[in-house]
Amino acid sequence: MPEFQCHLSKIRQLLPRKELYGSQDNNTSRIESIDMDDPNATFEEIQKDLNYIHEACHKLKGSAECVNKEIQQLILKRLDDAFKERTEAPENSSGIDKLKSIQKVVSETKKNICSSSQLSQDSLHSAGLHHSSFSMGNHHINPDSSSTNKIKMLYNDLDDTKKSCLLCFSVFPEDAIIKKKVLIHWWVGERFIDSPNSDGKTAEETGNEYFKYFIKNRIIEPVHKKLRQNSENCKMHPSIRADIIKLAREKHFVSFDQRGNPTADFFSSKRVCLVKTEEGSSLHNLTYIYHYLPREEIVTLFNVNEPYLSFRVDSFSKMKNLKVLQLGRWKASAKQLVEVENTEFLKGLKKMKELRYFSLRGISGITELPNSICKLSNLRILNLSGCDNLEKLPDGIGSLKQLTHLDMSECYLISHMPKGLTSLSELGVLKGFVIGKQRSRGHYCKLADLAVLQHLKKLSIHVDRTSDEAKKELDSFPQFRNLRSLSVAWSSIYNAPIPTTTNVTLATIHRIVSKGKSIKTPGSSSQLVALDKLGLQNFHGSKMPDWLNRLNLEELKKLYIRGGGISDLHLMEGRTWPVNCLRLKSLSQLRMDWQELQPLFPNLAYVEKVKCPELSSWECDENGEWIRREADTDQAQASCHI
Repeated sequence: MPEFQCHLSKIRQLLPRKELYGSQDNNTSRIESIDMDDPNATFEEIQKDLNYIHEACHKLKGSAECVNKEIQQLILKRLDDAFKERTEAPENSSGIDKLKSIQKVVSETKKNICSSSQLSQDSLHSAGLHHSSFSMGNHHINPDSSSTNKIKMLYNDLDDTKKSCLLCFSVFPEDAIIKKKVLIHWWVGERFIDSPNSDGKTAEETGNEYFKYFIKNRIIEPVHKKLRQNSENCKMHPSIRADIIKLAREKHFVSFDQRGNPTADFFSSKRVCLVKTEEGSSLHNLTYIYHYLPREEIVTLFNVNEPYLSFRVDSFSKMKNLKVLQLGRWKASAKQLVEVENTEFLKGLKKMKELRYFSLRGISGITELPNSICKLSNLRILNLSGCDNLEKLPDGIGSLKQLTHLDMSECYLISHMPKGLTSLSELGVLKGFVIGKQRSRGHYCKLADLAVLQHLKKLSIHVDRTSDEAKKELDSFPQFRNLRSLSVAWSSIYNAPIPTTTNVTLATIHRIVSKGKSIKTPGSSSQLVALDKLGLQNFHGSKMPDWLNRLNLEELKKLYIRGGGISDLHLMEGRTWPVNCLRLKSLSQLRMDWQELQPLFPNLAYVEKVKCPELSSWECDENGEWIRREADTDQAQASCHI
């Protein structure tokens, strides 16, 4: 069967373009009948029947070998002559005759299979047969008509942008928990949304509005964690997902097989999905079955659940008009494993001048990135989070002038940052910046160097707690005028003794900060960075970091402290915390009564404590949560997500 499909792929290239037979209106449903004068339509009917035959064979594993043999004998014998001239472009009439002949043979084969009571359409999808975990399932193949009509009405009422955004949900598995951020980045990649839009809103703000609209109309539902009102994840009901798949198939948004699994078939769609099921891999089909098809029209390559990535360099580089390249994990859970053995294919990136969103999140086996990544002049979002083998960033990363998001979090082998980061003038989100030990040679980026990035609003940092240089660098935070979200994590060595030199350095910094003479901060305190979110992880000191006292915390709404040796939450000079949301986790040394907490955090609306054994007197429920029940609680809690 694969060999036969490969022959068909070659023939497909010789067919006249669809435009010669008229184009289908995007706003109309897919035609029910096939125009037999259109070879492309005939080809699609052949492919549809072959997919059915292929799935039937896999459903009946005991008879698969016998049926495959019969198919090969029947089809290959009768079509042998038809393929002798496959390298020559057929005449219009003879080409159509040949396709009709092929269609007749394939249709007869399908009919012969269905004539068996074992292989009827109903039995293929009966509850007694095992389905792949990535499948629509029996009761979703023919969704309830009333539900379908409702979804169609909602869909038709959407503007074109929301329609495209909604159809993106079709590629995710049934009951999947989907990170909102993944979809928003996809939408940015395909330019469904952008920053800033005509209303001056960022892509994140626009994307969140779309999610609220979909939730309000019950197309998707938020996935909450505990009592938190805000949610960064969502899911779609299986029956609604089936309707969305049907719409996506009709609009040729994505190609699907008979069970609703997205495929790598890009003949009628501009989007390719990598899906691994028990029947096979769409990556294999992309590499071998569809190898001879032109790839210039592909705009999105999305890895749904393929665990092993292997591309041919020549075929990968031909996707030169890609806008979205999602190869890494998209799931919120780290259980989704993706790895590569060879990264040579990444050299093909240099031809992808239109690429705007590129994710390698969570992929194992990538030790370094090729310089070709620095050729992506239109790249907006680069996600390298969780690439646990990645050791360095390319020195030329500063050439990505359009980059707005760079995520290097959980790349623990990276010890220093390239100087080129300071050239990323549009950067608004930077995660995983590393402050390591001082190097005697080479140029690397220090924290203070990032202060020139005027659009930087969200910053997360990993600090080597053994580095004296790191402690000095943290004092540069007041120079960041537009920063709103800050997260700092120290190396997670909870109980390692702190060297004497470290204690001396801390004491020295404390004296300098107190006197305010040696370290100069331009402007008055009213001009200091005004944070909205602050996260501290694995801080080894018993009291809050000294540099916090040099920041403007008057607008701080969310505070998250996790791990480390903190035993006292008080700030200097009797200052109180203005936060609405406080989350504490794994703080074994923290001791504070509930009555003591109230005056220190007078505006609290939400508290969460996990694994804090000395806080047993706090008025939290069995889940470790407390919510203020006043009238303004909903408004305050809505912003309680860090």
